[in-house]
Amino acid sequence: MLAAKQDQTLQRDKIRVVLADDHHVVRSGIRSELERHLDIEVVGEAADGQEVLLLAPTLRPDVLLLDINMPGLPGTAVTEQLSQMPDAQKGPADTPWPPHVLILSAYCEPEYVYNLFASGAKGYLLKDEAPERIVAGIRQVMRGEPALSLPVQRVLLTRKSKPEHDLSARELEVVRLMAKGNTNEEIADTLVIAIGTVKNHVMNIYKKLPNVRTRSEAVAWAWENRIVEIE
Repeated sequence: MLAAKQDQTLQRDKIRVVLADDHHVVRSGIRSELERHLDIEVVGEAADGQEVLLLAPTLRPDVLLLDINMPGLPGTAVTEQLSQMPDAQKGPADTPWPPHVLILSAYCEPEYVYNLFASGAKGYLLKDEAPERIVAGIRQVMRGEPALSLPVQRVLLTRKSKPEHDLSARELEVVRLMAKGNTNEEIADTLVIAIGTVKNHVMNIYKKLPNVRTRSEAVAWAWENRIVEIE
């Protein structure tokens, strides 16, 4: 069932969080921990991917704490759809969009890690982390810093070195930002270039890299070949 708190007096200086996990016990435990911190407020809960897509545009959370294996839609699809949602569905213009997605998962396989960063996730923590680490991770992604469990860092560090490629300097910048979960719009803003130019760079990246035809494959290539460094 959907659970949402829509309080018009919600303090704007608090980090607004939506919890998305299909296990009620998990959500309850995380919520109890988060509510101990004055700078964090849980504004909604969802038990499957479709509920996330209904809640997020209405509540406009700063952070979406997202499980990757839920009924309906997996975390990858949820993250992608939120980042691509038309402006008409995004609510008031004075609230951030899309939310910072912090993955909370029991899985750490490379394909999960790479695909979720490709979809726009800003952090990836494992469910066996201490509660205070999850709190710290929420604050990290709000500051624009990646929040990564140690096993996830090891996945990202066990990559190839000295890759062979003929990407231009600008294309390398674009693929690095893609690998960090940035959308085309965010890349355009960061590099101060037109969205159409970003799309052209992305298509050139697909053409130049071997066995790369999708965004997920480009992100996987970037991480595996140490194009992106952990900050």
